[in-house]
Formats: sequence, C-alpha cells, structure tokens
Amino acid sequence: MSIARLPVATLLLGCFFALAAVLPGAAQSFRSAPGMAVDVPGLVASLLPSVVNISTVRYEAQAPGTSNTPAARRRAVGSGFVIDPAGVILTNRHVIENADEITVTFSDGTLLSATVIASAVVDIALLRVTPAKPLPAVKWGNSFELRQGMPVIAVGNPLGYSSTVTMGIISALARDIASSPFDDYIQTDASVNPGNSGGPLFNLAGEVIGVNTAIGTTSDTSGSIGIAFAIPSNDAQFVVNRLMQFERIRVGWLALKVQKTSVAVAEAVGLASARGVIVTGVEPAQVALGEAIWPGDVILNVDGVDVHDVRTFNRVVGEQPVGSIAPLLVWRDGRQMAIKVQIDDNPEDMRRGTGRPVRPVKVQADGPDLGLNLASLTPEARTRLKMADEQPGLVVVHVEPFSPAAEQGLLAGDVILKVARQPVRSVRDFWSKLEQSRGAGRGRTLLLIRNADGDRWVALPTGS
Repeated sequence: MSIARLPVATLLLGCFFALAAVLPGAAQSFRSAPGMAVDVPGLVASLLPSVVNISTVRYEAQAPGTSNTPAARRRAVGSGFVIDPAGVILTNRHVIENADEITVTFSDGTLLSATVIASAVVDIALLRVTPAKPLPAVKWGNSFELRQGMPVIAVGNPLGYSSTVTMGIISALARDIASSPFDDYIQTDASVNPGNSGGPLFNLAGEVIGVNTAIGTTSDTSGSIGIAFAIPSNDAQFVVNRLMQFERIRVGWLALKVQKTSVAVAEAVGLASARGVIVTGVEPAQVALGEAIWPGDVILNVDGVDVHDVRTFNRVVGEQPVGSIAPLLVWRDGRQMAIKVQIDDNPEDMRRGTGRPVRPVKVQADGPDLGLNLASLTPEARTRLKMADEQPGLVVVHVEPFSPAAEQGLLAGDVILKVARQPVRSVRDFWSKLEQSRGAGRGRTLLLIRNADGDRWVALPTGS
C-alpha cells in the first residue's frame, strides 16, 4: 500500500459518507453517545458556508523552439476553509504549490481571487481573499481530546464535486506517514478522494479537529479505500499562529542526526529499557553550550519532555523558540548528564519561506475563468438540433474539466440559446450579458441550454 498526498493538479481528496443514512429511518440524526442525538443535516448546513473550493492554474513553460505555441494551462482543484472572517483561508500547501492563479469559490457561488500569505514545511498554507463582508469562520476543536471510534465529518471538493460531505470515525491517532519530520496524523475511514486536500475534518460539535491531507491507496491512481489522514487541529493552529507571525513556521532545529533507540542499542549502551534517540551524527553548525554532544549519546529528554522516538524529538525541538536555550537530558557512558544547547533556525523551513508569491488575479466572467470556449453556430449544429437559420445562439466548443461550466453540466456541442432570459447573438454579446448580471450583484446567471436531450436551464456562477 502507498500513501498518496492528496494532490491538487491531478485531484486527490475526498469527503464524507453519511453513516446514519445507511440505516433505515436514521437519515435525520446521528446518535454519538447515550442520550445525545445530533441533527447531521442541520449541522452540515451550518458548516458548508465556511468551506471553500480552491481552483488553481499553472502555466507550463514553453519548450525550446516553440515560441509561437501558447503556454499550457493546467488546472487543479482542492479544498480549504475560512479561519478568519477578514479573509484568511487554510488549505494544504500542495494544493497551491507552484500555482500562477488561485480562485476560491464559496458554497453560495461567490468567486474570489486569492493570494498566498505563507506556506510551511508541514503541509499547510494560508490564503488571503478580499470579501465584501465578513466571512463565516470555522470553530477549532481540541485534537488532544480525540479518541478512536469518535464520529467525524469531512467536507470538500473531491474530483471537483463541490460541497461534498462524507462521514466516518477516527480509526487511529498519531500516525506517521513520513510526509514531514513532525507527522502525527489522524487516521479516519471517512471517504476522502482527490480534490478534498486542505478541507476540514469536523467533530459532531461542528468544530474542526483535522485538515484532510492524504490517503492510503493500493496504487497512485486508486481512490478512497477507507484510509485517510488529517493533520490534527492543534498542530494546524500552531502552524497558523507561526505563519501569521513570521510568514513561515520558524521551526526550532538542532543540527543532529538521530535514530530511535532499539532494545538492542539500549542494551549495548547500558540503558535498562529502550528510551530516547541515539545521535548518529553532529553537523558542524551545531552549537553546544558547555559540554558538546557526540555521536553515540542518547537524548532522553528535551526541555522536560521525554523523547520516545525520532518524531517526538523533532516535534519537541521544533516547538522551541529559535535562539532559545534548551536543556537536554543525555545518556553517556552509563550515566545521565544535563547539556544545554541553542535552538537554531530550521534550514528547510527557511527555504520554504522564500517561495514565489502567486500573482493577484481579477476574477471576472470570461472564458478562462469559467472554463468555457464558445463560437458562432455552425450549419451542422443547426441541423443536428433542428434550429431555424435565423434563431440566435452559440455553440460550446470546449469545457475545461472541473471548471464552473463543467460543474453545471455543460458539454462541448451544447448550444446556449439565452443568457439571463435574453437571446444571445454573439460571443461578445454573451460576455456582455454575463458582465451586466455581475454588475447587478447576481452571483449566478441563468443560461438556456439546448442539446439532443432538449432544453434546460442552468445557473452559471459569474462571481461577485
């Protein structure tokens, strides 16, 4: 089995399977504890406005000798959620990494352009949007209080299907999936698939207790098999506070290479039990105050916290303020000794803090933003759909996957007859009518679509 980081450019993340819905008559509530029933549909309705769909565009560089060829435009989707009413949104770093444009869509259809505030070595990034009014922010839960078997709800944008909700339980805690030195993931069986990366994992109190980030799969192309991983809310809040203050986590670091102390190693160095981490190497940059640290030393405790393995060591050191002095309890030559070291700045985190910013993009109702390419009606299209020569309309030439147009079910070959109940006579007329609808404050515009199945109305998001 492999661990797949829920990628965005190719879509990788999912959402929530309603556990109550599989039981006859249990669609309206979920009993989480004796005497306590939760109105799941009502809870979900209250959560959706805080969860957003994230669409990114990346322009691939032209190959040498192809200057006349336009750059390839790669779209991807992910999820996120509002953590500050002023316009701060949390998502996974890998959702927006290397993006040239980022657009955020809310559950009511509002589209806003986003820029990156900061991203971290832990798979978290913060975006900023400029809303017309305060946004509904999530409430944070305490991930230290989680227990196996607790029910959870995931909300997100799997495969571009917006506001998808799934449900499951906490399968395990403190999972290390080797995605960073600080892994401490929540494992859940809530259905999570491509496109849900960065979306929230809620408890039944409506609090965010995790950030959906990765799935366990049988191959790189398979979807949910009931093994999903979320960054705990307490870790996410720690990262958010650091990013808002420093624009990176500013993780504490010691220039040491360590490994977990095995039973055999503990016996070899004279420890009564396997504890701590043993130092395998010391980089020249490490500064020790007083007594130096040597390969073969076993670090048992950092700043009063017992070290159980490499992950614990990295997390405890990472939480220390850069430049501070931290006491270590070290086992050497059959005895314990206290050593003080200076906490340095993590080089990888420093590199992360110098990433290129995403350029601001004006969200407007045009072809690229909606994923919709149009052309004048051809005689073939008129014949196929039995349209009179004088009847106005436009043919859809191309619909970009996972775009707002695709989400509304538009397909290449469809004919647009009317925009906002008015006949549409040219491509310029189409965009002009959409812009008029936007100017009137409408987040969506009615289109009358015709295809081989007949006529139907769709409500296309046009932004705000």
